[in-house]
Amino acid sequence: MKKSEFEQLIEKYQQGLLSGKEKELMDAWFDAIGRDEAHPLRTTAERDVLRRRVMAGVHGHKTWAPVYAWRIAASLLLIAVASFAIWQYIAHDAYLPVAQQLTASSAEGFVHKVLLDDGSLVWLKNNSSLTYPEKFTGKDRRVVLRGEALFEVAKDASHPFIIQCGELTTTVLGTSFNIKSSEKDIEVVVLTGKVSLTAQNDASGIVVLPSEKAIYRKEMKQLAKVEAQPEESVSSISGTEYNMNFEQTRMQEAIRRIELKFNVTISLTDPSMGNCIITANLTDQSLRKTLDVITLTLRAHYEVNGKTVTLTGTGCSE
Repeated sequence: MKKSEFEQLIEKYQQGLLSGKEKELMDAWFDAIGRDEAHPLRTTAERDVLRRRVMAGVHGHKTWAPVYAWRIAASLLLIAVASFAIWQYIAHDAYLPVAQQLTASSAEGFVHKVLLDDGSLVWLKNNSSLTYPEKFTGKDRRVVLRGEALFEVAKDASHPFIIQCGELTTTVLGTSFNIKSSEKDIEVVVLTGKVSLTAQNDASGIVVLPSEKAIYRKEMKQLAKVEAQPEESVSSISGTEYNMNFEQTRMQEAIRRIELKFNVTISLTDPSMGNCIITANLTDQSLRKTLDVITLTLRAHYEVNGKTVTLTGTGCSE
């Protein structure tokens, strides 16, 4: 393709073949493009005018103000560079791996347990569904709930856990609570920790603590906080393995309940450890935290390999 006179001029300048007025003009050009002036040229017509005026200056025609033109030229180059950088960023981001989204659901009258990648537990109730990533990879942990569920969120202060349920957004760092969405409203009953709630028309929201309940009225788009009744907390954990309060319980029974809750198999290197007695409230604790307490009681240690946990110790003292 034949090069334009303007392109030939730039090429000669780069090769050191210009002198006199042509070199002065090109020196001014390359000096100007290092400045950050705001005189953008956005259309093809404007860019054609700029090119003609540059060549007019080379040929000795006084048809424009050189200083203003160089500023325009510099702005044009800056826009082009910025556009290319943005294109590169978008193109690169398009190829970043996106976590696969999964959906779990529960049937009428049944509770379906979902164990998330971060160790959080979700108990889906009564024709409800949860959409969640196969693996949490971003700065936060986001899921979408339709219906009702009890959440036991694994503690992670650097990655907030966010639940979108209709127009209501629930944000926590690590806590347990029940969310129930019906045709008229959404209710949130907090069992442990602290929960922050916001709505589409209420960005400031409210903070709900244990023994408190938040109600979002869909029709009025109103978010309010009230005192939770004791029976509501009991109802929230019904049909789940949430309660892990052990009172003078044989270790063999405690292990059975831990296996059921976290979908793991626990083996004892010394079977006599199963006869030990434990008194501890492990409700709303992660598997790791639960095992920490268990091994402290047994004066043992544990190893986790996938879904298998091995407890090594010598039993317990009478």
